[in-house]
Parts: sequence; structure tokens; C-alpha cells
Amino acid sequence: MDINPNELQVPEAQASKTKEKIIYGAGCAFELTKWLIVAVIIITLIHFFVATLFIVDGLSMEPNYHTGEYIIVDRFQYLFQKPVRGDVVVLKFPGDPDHKKYIKRIIGLPGENVIIQNGEVFINGGKLNEPYLPNDMQTMPNLNRTLGDGDYFMMGDNRPNSSDSRVWGVANKQYLIGRAWVILFPFNYAGIVHELSY
Repeated sequence: MDINPNELQVPEAQASKTKEKIIYGAGCAFELTKWLIVAVIIITLIHFFVATLFIVDGLSMEPNYHTGEYIIVDRFQYLFQKPVRGDVVVLKFPGDPDHKKYIKRIIGLPGENVIIQNGEVFINGGKLNEPYLPNDMQTMPNLNRTLGDGDYFMMGDNRPNSSDSRVWGVANKQYLIGRAWVILFPFNYAGIVHELSY
């Protein structure tokens, strides 16, 4: 029985093509894995040093911020600049920094004297102008507190319904995660948070 040499080459050609496909697939998987690792590293760096996402939960910042809003928090700014009065910040709750995060507004800065009296706030003896609050909003209870170095006095905009520095004391700068920057969702509130706040 005669054997055609061309018939012997068919299995060898198929094996070669299969090998090429395996090598190509392995190469694609390697490239994909490499880019996934790079993406994870970049996202992690952005999360810890540039910006992160925060979901508002609770009534303490109404009427300016509402439960369920997605806010981008700017971490980068506070690496080079000091927080300023009026900034809305996300912070680690000093009483449980590993598990709780709050969104509050900076009212008092390091070294200042904060007085709450007759429903109004005074900084170093001068009445604080708070245009982000409703006209009839009262701040209670009476309080007199001088802040130490690196300490910030924080309050929610919904003063009767906010657990803040009036309850648990000041927050040191180490607990400040970053400044609320952009309301990402829902879209009817989407925009620059700083502009919406004042």
C-alpha cells in the first residue's frame, strides 16, 4: 500500500497551528494580566493620594448634601494646602477611625476659640457668617472651646441632627481624608460641591 507524503504533513501542520494558538493565547493572557495589575496599582494610588468616592449616609449635612449622593473626595489638595474654614470634608471618626467615616464642615481652625451662644457661632469673638445654613437654623448647645495645634472643629449643616465636634470633640488633621469636591450622582445634583455649598 502506497503512502502519500502529503497526508503525513496534515497532522504535523495541525499540531503546529495548535501550538501557535496556545502560544498566542498565553501571550494575550500575559499582556492582559500585566495591564490589569498596572490598572489596579494606578487605581490604588489614585484612591490613596488623589481622589476617592464617598456615599453620603444620613441627614447631618442637609439641606446641602443628601443620603445616597455619591461624592468624589479630593485627597490631593490637603497634601499641599491647609484645610480652610467652610470646607466640607470626609473624615475618619476620631472615636472609631478604622470603621466610621463622616462628612462634616470645618468651622474652627487650629488655635482658634470657638463659642456657641444663643444659637449662633463665634470665632475668636467675631460672629461667624454661615451662608450655607437656612436662615432660621440655630446651633446648640452653648459651648466654649479653644482648639489645639492641628485640631479642627467640625459641624454638620443640619445642626439639630448632627453628631459632630459638639458631641465627640475636635478632629485632628490626621483624620481628615479630603475635601468633598464633586457630587457625581444623582445627576440632578451633579456638580462642583464647593460651588453648591455657598
